[in-house]
Amino acid sequence: MHETAPTVDRAPETQAIPKVSMWVTAATVALIPIAFVFGCLAGMAREVHPQTVAVLIICWWASWTVTPLLVVASRLPLRHPSLAKTGRWAGWVALLPPTATIILTLGL
Repeated sequence: MHETAPTVDRAPETQAIPKVSMWVTAATVALIPIAFVFGCLAGMAREVHPQTVAVLIICWWASWTVTPLLVVASRLPLRHPSLAKTGRWAGWVALLPPTATIILTLGL
């Protein structure tokens, strides 16, 4: 007699794709209004530090326009591995504009 392995119907195992931590998302969302206020105050230093204020205005603009979009993109349930990596990347990059705005404003 021939021995055969028993067949078991199993669902294919899906890999758990790590997401950006909810703490990172919460920190990013909490930094947006702070960066907005700091960026609004930066205009007062335009005559003294024009180059710094020029970079700060770009970061300020990105912190209240691009950052929310990146946060939403990082929280989307993406199934494809390359899209999941892009979502993780977006979640971590979302921290940069508000943080840069706050640090540049404090340096004025």
